[in-house]
Amino acid sequence: MGIILSIDGGGSRTRCFAIDRDGRILGAGESGPSNHLLVEDAIVRRSLQEVMDRSLEDAGLTRAGVGSVSAGLAGVDYRGEGRIEMEAIFRELGFQSVVIESDLLIAHAAALSNRPGVVVLAGTGSSTLGVKANGDRVKIGGWGPIFGDEGSAQRIGQMALRAAARSYDGRGPHTQLTEAVVSSLGLSDFQETITRVYRDGMRARDIARLSRVAYEVAEKDDEVARGIFIAAGDELAETAEAAIKQLECGQAEVMVSYQGAVFENCSLVRNRFTEVLRRTFPNASVIAPRFPPAIGAYLLGRAARGWQLNTETLDQLELWTQLRLG
Repeated sequence: MGIILSIDGGGSRTRCFAIDRDGRILGAGESGPSNHLLVEDAIVRRSLQEVMDRSLEDAGLTRAGVGSVSAGLAGVDYRGEGRIEMEAIFRELGFQSVVIESDLLIAHAAALSNRPGVVVLAGTGSSTLGVKANGDRVKIGGWGPIFGDEGSAQRIGQMALRAAARSYDGRGPHTQLTEAVVSSLGLSDFQETITRVYRDGMRARDIARLSRVAYEVAEKDDEVARGIFIAAGDELAETAEAAIKQLECGQAEVMVSYQGAVFENCSLVRNRFTEVLRRTFPNASVIAPRFPPAIGAYLLGRAARGWQLNTETLDQLELWTQLRLG
């Protein structure tokens, strides 16, 4: 009964680790989206069911070995909105001991090992969380795909489509993005994107996938594509700056980290983010995240169960994370 199923549920992917009290990652699994604000409840249930089953199978365990589930979910706000609905879904799936938090909280806990500071999350969507030593919190962004998500994969995908359209029309500079989008969507002409995007109904996660295509173009020194990722770095740095200001850190050193596929896969964004932030706040110490977000869910799950956390356990977690994820 010592296993915690630690879940990171996002708009495109859900990841789960089966971790014991000593910090050993015994099993891992991945599935589809689990943001209940963006996809139907049936998809959320299926993604959560699949990811837990896969992690248990990988660990050679059954549900009898699960002590609790700890999940950080993109559709849950850091103040708790959405928690009740998701708790009900887990109970329907047969799990009674459940800790539900936002994906932002577990990302912060994982990146800074539960220490104070600012963490910027940029996956399908984006948001930023700052935490002071006294526990005070401030959230920046997280307004969703219609009027937020600056610097996110979904916003990058949108900008790639816009740049490709401008190039196609002759309204903007030429970019290889036009041909890359056509190829990645399996189309014969850019005009067909109208049908694919509007009639077929591309979701936020589908648009977000175009960010990978755009980055491949950016790596070929396409200036238009590079500009999109530099702008993303600017936007994400802006959210970190706002968090630092609202935390009123003054001249004190503040730790800043990041999480999410945009930071993981796009060095252009990471470098620009760091450059801009340090220009404004020279005392900001920008560090790579120590753990992926799912480990943050484990840390919060440990706390909920009253398990003490020490350096030895953190080192064990780090070792197992490297072994399982490379």
